Amino acid sequence: MLTRQPVVVVEPSHPIFSAKNENAIETNVEELSQITVVALKDRLRQLNLPLGGKKVDLVKRLLDYADQQIQPDTFEPNQEDAASPSEKNEYDDNTIHNLTVPALKERLRELGLSVGGRKCDLIERLLAYENAHTVDDDLLHLDLSNDDEDNANDAAKSESSTRRAKRKKFWKTQEVRELIKTNDKRAIGRAEEMITQLERMAAEEGDEEYLPGPIQYTTLIEAYSRGGTIDAPQRAEKVINRLLSANTNKSGTTPTTPMLNAIIGAYASMGTESSAEQATAILERMEYIKDFGDGTVKPSVHSFAIAINAWSNVGSETAAHNAEEILKRLLEDHRCALEQNAEYAKDLKPNNVVFNSVIDAWARSGSKAAGEKAEAILHRMEALAMNDIYDVRPDTITFNTCIKAWCNSGHPDAPLKAEGLLRKLETNPQYPKQRGGMLIVRPNRLSFNTVIDSWAKSMKPKSAVYAENLLIRMIKAYQSDPFSTVKPDVITFSSVLNALAKSKATGFKAEKCKSVLNSMKALYEQDGSSDTKPNVICYNTVLNACAFSALGGPDERRRALSVAVETFNELRSGKFGLSPDAVSYGNMLKCCANLMPPGSYRTKMASQLFTSCCNDGLVGGMCLDEIRRGVSPSDFLHLLAKCGYSKPLNQGRKAHSVQLSHLPREFTKNVKAGDLKDRQRDSFAPKKSKDTGRGLKQKEQPVLRRPGLLIEQSWMSGKDV
Repeated sequence: MLTRQPVVVVEPSHPIFSAKNENAIETNVEELSQITVVALKDRLRQLNLPLGGKKVDLVKRLLDYADQQIQPDTFEPNQEDAASPSEKNEYDDNTIHNLTVPALKERLRELGLSVGGRKCDLIERLLAYENAHTVDDDLLHLDLSNDDEDNANDAAKSESSTRRAKRKKFWKTQEVRELIKTNDKRAIGRAEEMITQLERMAAEEGDEEYLPGPIQYTTLIEAYSRGGTIDAPQRAEKVINRLLSANTNKSGTTPTTPMLNAIIGAYASMGTESSAEQATAILERMEYIKDFGDGTVKPSVHSFAIAINAWSNVGSETAAHNAEEILKRLLEDHRCALEQNAEYAKDLKPNNVVFNSVIDAWARSGSKAAGEKAEAILHRMEALAMNDIYDVRPDTITFNTCIKAWCNSGHPDAPLKAEGLLRKLETNPQYPKQRGGMLIVRPNRLSFNTVIDSWAKSMKPKSAVYAENLLIRMIKAYQSDPFSTVKPDVITFSSVLNALAKSKATGFKAEKCKSVLNSMKALYEQDGSSDTKPNVICYNTVLNACAFSALGGPDERRRALSVAVETFNELRSGKFGLSPDAVSYGNMLKCCANLMPPGSYRTKMASQLFTSCCNDGLVGGMCLDEIRRGVSPSDFLHLLAKCGYSKPLNQGRKAHSVQLSHLPREFTKNVKAGDLKDRQRDSFAPKKSKDTGRGLKQKEQPVLRRPGLLIEQSWMSGKDV
């Protein structure tokens, strides 16, 4: 005799559980998760329950209360019970179509289904599963006889216990996943604790529903993978070996594709050639199981993407070739799957993620052929997109990665090639969509920043001009469209300033750098965005450009010194919450040494700067080096004594013998660790003795110079440049 599914009846005594009450409690985890915190607290307040805790705690409190109110009872048919399975199904057609892509993928992962494809593919896959697991309509219209009432009550108790077990597993898993998403170091410990607790609860309750399943073991492996520990892959493989062992596997869970993908990800995160080889070996093992095993484990396009990323993280030309070979295998496997198994072909359908990963592998390789290889892959993606293979169409990331490949290649024409791709991106290329229409690809801030940085590092004569022109194009594009994606930021301005400061062919570069800095300040005052707020590095770059203007004529040196004084005073005024650092003082002292002729004025200005630097505790290696250039050795020793360090003067020591480590702690207390280095020039350092080859060292005779000749006159020779 066929029996219908037992029904759990909710105790209707409390008004909050009334069917007519709009605030009736949902006993489903997903439904409660969609409710806002304010609404959850309102329901808890009506039930006289505590209101404290996070949203997860509030939902759990409502679910626990609902479980206490649920009691098994005999079935009494009514209109609600006679509803069709599609109406009682939590994920009906309307609900599924309203879900977002992340929600659809999360549900598919819980069901152990593939998450590849577009939204329509995800919906179709989920509907097919729900239809296959929906209770037959005939079973719901059968009445229970009196003899079956006890069976119904027992089944109701069992269902209530099953639901409780699933909820506990769900919330424990969600807790661990939240830690994994935030890269919390506690994720591994909580994941291991979750597995142990679920196994203990299964033993205590005598219910196998509490045993961890594929989702829980996959979460554990993901915790290992994201933990960043050296032994993460080995610990993840131990989990797989445990599942393969009949003695330790109590839940009957078998390894799945997501588990093996997580192990590949663990190896990929290590970034070594051996770990990439291990990741590839696991991918090959999955292909072997697919072809010659039981077929329960099949590599998906995500598996290939992670393996490609493993080689991309290695950063070598050989690794880039291996990444491209894996892409070729994916395309071949997909072609074979289309001929043999159309359903599996959907899981292997290539997308622009795998192509972008291969381009990124070339961008990180440092090979001179990287730009050409990356652009060839881009052209292949464009050809495939025009042939109705929509998922591989290029996007902004594709173009940006190709630009990066050219910039990192070391090719003589790399900046020109990169800017050529940028100009193509500025034309907004279009590619067909699957459901009609065109996908418009636009440049973003990173597109411009990468090319500007390439020009800044280039040795071409007009590189600074090209970088400045790109900045002007960005500012014009942003001012014409406030919602533009090419708004310049502090990195953009810093790269242009760096290009101008390093340029040897740019005249009056100090004033040009000051003009760029003024544009940056105007843009920040216009919108108040933190992206365009000047920082101390921008000011230091302007000072550096002033210091290296010594090759210009007297007029250019005088104007550069004026810009340096104005910029440094603005930095000291505390504008934008900034203050000078050790590099700022070092650059300003360099300006004195390079732009001012020897004499009392230079000595006075350099002495005032160094005294202020000592008082601020910002004497770094650069400051100590430049003050020795700016004043005579005798004035340097007397200046140290005036600032509170008279030991070298009292002992009659030489100026070059004063080391940064000898200075009082008050002089260097605010200097960053990277600036606490002696940068003493060869002209001030004592000469080392030479080895004669006979085991004896020949001591060089000291070169006696007049004090005036110890001063490097960069304002005349331009030696610093």
